[in-house]
Parts: sequence; C-alpha cells; structure tokens
Amino acid sequence: MQDNADKSSRLKRSLSEILIDYHPFAGRLNSTAYVDCNDEGVEFQEVNMKCGLAEILEKPADEALGLVFPAGLVWGDLNSDSSLLVVRLSHFECGGISIAVCLSHKLGDVQTFSTFMNYWAMKMRANTSCEDALLPPHFISHPSTNDAITVPERSLMKKHWITRRFVFPNSKIAELRTTVKESRSKNITRVEVLGSLLCKCATAATTANSRFFSPTALLLSVNMRPKMLPPLPKTSVGNLYSILTIPTRNESENNLNALVEKIMKGKMEIASMKNLDVNVYMSVLHKFAHNNYNFFYCSSLCRMEFYHVDLGWGNPSRVTLADAPGKNNFFLMDTPNGDGIKALISLEEQNMISFEQDKEILAFTYSP
Repeated sequence: MQDNADKSSRLKRSLSEILIDYHPFAGRLNSTAYVDCNDEGVEFQEVNMKCGLAEILEKPADEALGLVFPAGLVWGDLNSDSSLLVVRLSHFECGGISIAVCLSHKLGDVQTFSTFMNYWAMKMRANTSCEDALLPPHFISHPSTNDAITVPERSLMKKHWITRRFVFPNSKIAELRTTVKESRSKNITRVEVLGSLLCKCATAATTANSRFFSPTALLLSVNMRPKMLPPLPKTSVGNLYSILTIPTRNESENNLNALVEKIMKGKMEIASMKNLDVNVYMSVLHKFAHNNYNFFYCSSLCRMEFYHVDLGWGNPSRVTLADAPGKNNFFLMDTPNGDGIKALISLEEQNMISFEQDKEILAFTYSP
C-alpha cells in the first residue's frame, strides 16, 4: 500500500539523518570494548502482519512480543559484522504499525536509548514548536588508556525462566512507603521502595522452594548523569550508570526496612563518587559471586518519556521490553498515564508461582 511505503520512507529518511549525529550507532564492534565508526549503517526490517493491531494488543504480552520483535536479536550476541542498531517496522491490516528497536548495550544505557528515540521522533515531526527541543547527542571524551574497559553485556541464555508483567498503582506504592520507618521514607523513591519489595518477596519465594536461605544481593542501577560534578547533559551517550549493591546476608535481614536502610547508605556512597569506573562495581560483583550470592537485578525505565515518542502518528499505545535477559530481573516502567509502575519480572518457574501467591505482592499489585 502507498501509505505503508510512505511511512517506511519517512522512517528510513529521518533515521539516516539522525545517524549523522549518532554516528557510532552506524558502526561495528572492533573488539569487546571499542566501536569502529565506519558508517556501515544499521539494519531496517519491514514485515506485513496478517492481522490487525488490536489482535496483538489483546494477546498476552509474551505471545505478542515474539511477533513484533526481531527474532534472535533481543539480548543476543554480537560479532564484528552485526548491526549495533536494528529497527523492525510491522504493518498491520488495520493500518496500524509497531516499531521494535534493538540497540546494543555496548553503545549506551536506557537513558541513551530514550534520548535517541525522542531525538528521532522530533526529527520525524520536524515541526516542533520548541526550537531548543532538538538537542543533539553529547559524547564524552575519556582520557586514553592502555587498558580497555569492557562494558558488561549479558547475552540471552537458553530460557529457563518465566517472565510476567505486574502493575503497581501509585496509590499502592504510597501505601507501601508508609510501612517504612518515617525517618527513611522521606528520601526513598518509588523505584527504590518497590525494588526492595520485589527483592524481599522473590528472595522469600526462592527460599521456600529451595528449603534453605542463600545470601542475596539486590543490584539497583543508578543514572549518574545528574550526580556527576559538574552534572552531565541528559543527552550524554554511553553507559553512564553505577550499581547500588544491597546485600542480604541472613534471613532476618530480608525485610523492607533493612533493605531500605542499606539503599539509603548506598546512595550516600554513590553521591561521593568522583568518576565512573566499571571495574569498581565489577570487582564487587565478583566478590559476591565468589561467596555464592544470588543476584536480583533491578533497572528503572521510569521518567524516560518513552510514551512521548511521537513519530508523527501520535503517542504509542503500548511501550514495553521484549523480555528479560535471564532470571531474577526486575524492569520498572511508568504506566501510560503515569498512575503507576509496570514491572517486568523474570524468575524460575517454581519461584514465580510462589512469588505470584505472595500476600504482599497480591496486596500491592495486579497482573495486566
């Protein structure tokens, strides 16, 4: 159809234009730590779906996502020939479209991805009323070093976990905060208190099924751009985050107040950081792994403005990740109207069954 061809042409043209500014995205991996900005380009896929968009939106999320995301690319391994950015445009019989975008974590974190998508959207519309809204990417110069710093990237393992989606209304999160001691609740964020609850309940589920307690560590990602001196622009490209590591060494520590207290302490330590050294937190992870800790990873996509990515056809009706890269992951994202947090949670099957039946999870959430 002519309309489909027009949509595709506009997307390709605007993507080519913004890759002039985001030139590393069109390069290729030179090693595990470097990108060769050789302008080889990005991959753009296009498919026609034999159904309407409503049919996809009505399906359970796990079933629908496999239809619109590029197969084998989400959390997949890269080689020197792989495109670092892949876009898949799906046309539906009703005239609706979906756009799936896969960006290598080697290039940047979720903030990088958010600013890239919003930059693309503004370039597509090209009639933004705010002249300074179209902010170009900011690349940071690092001093040269003889030692390459490798950004950790988790590859998709053979799936042995279950992924479920839950919604936590803001009213319930506010109620959850009231259960935290008053001296700590004032400075705790929605993401931090919710991440603590998820870790507590997932640890309890794991303990119940294994019949013994294993020490755990909650890993909370922290965007470091506003915390640096001086602060870095929001449009800064790269993996500019640190990790809060919250250990639980014995079962008596697996409670909300203990986890929140450790998060408060960790935030103070991060506030005093002078630079972003990946090797610092990697050494911490190796130490916990050596002592047989279970890890729970919590990443927040909240306040990233994904629902404002208007490519010329209005705001998206659904924004989501395709899946988690492994077990014991919590990905948090705002609901479309901002009245709560959607959580994508991955656990081993038996642990997920116990987690879904946890009284606190049932009290504070519902499954969409």
